[in-house]
Amino acid sequence: MKRKERIYLTLFAVTGVGYLPFAHWISTTPVGTSLFLWLGFFYGIAFLLAVLALPTSLIGLFFKRYRRDALLILILSLIYVSGCIYGIQLGQRVRMARMADFAERSQFLVEAIEAYTRDHARPPETLEQLVPDYLTAVPGTGMMAYPEYEYHTGEKVRERYQENPWVLIVPTSIGFVNWDQMLYFPRQNYPKRGYGGGLEPVGNWAYVHE
Repeated sequence: MKRKERIYLTLFAVTGVGYLPFAHWISTTPVGTSLFLWLGFFYGIAFLLAVLALPTSLIGLFFKRYRRDALLILILSLIYVSGCIYGIQLGQRVRMARMADFAERSQFLVEAIEAYTRDHARPPETLEQLVPDYLTAVPGTGMMAYPEYEYHTGEKVRERYQENPWVLIVPTSIGFVNWDQMLYFPRQNYPKRGYGGGLEPVGNWAYVHE
């Protein structure tokens, strides 16, 4: 293995611990992107390769010709695998902390809908009906990767969402074939499971882990 290859491999291995926390953070900022979450797929492939490299590199230690490279691959594979495992856990903590911030700053929108409901004896049909009496404009979420609130009301909503007269939904996919979402029910009667996954309370909202 050439010197440059060793350097590049070492640099990549040590990024495993920080990549996912960064990806979750950048996707939930006002000027962020979901691109890094999607690129996490390649880190997943690298994780599988590192796991496979562990027994292979152990065998390589018995051969003098390959011993140096095998030892390097073994060490870097251990660093990368352990870093990724911790990075996944840390990334989830970062993500849920950001979702808690989102839930808190969304309270003004919830209060506007509730005020409209009190004044008109029914919830608004769309968020646009809150403008200009209750809001100056329909707000965004403050998360560039998940910029818009989805608002639903009506009889079908009552049937699907635990008899709630209206709901707020923010799709929060974390990459390939994933349908995570944030839900707000005014009745706060979230089930433990449903809507494609398990629900975790986040302030007055719930996060659906698909």
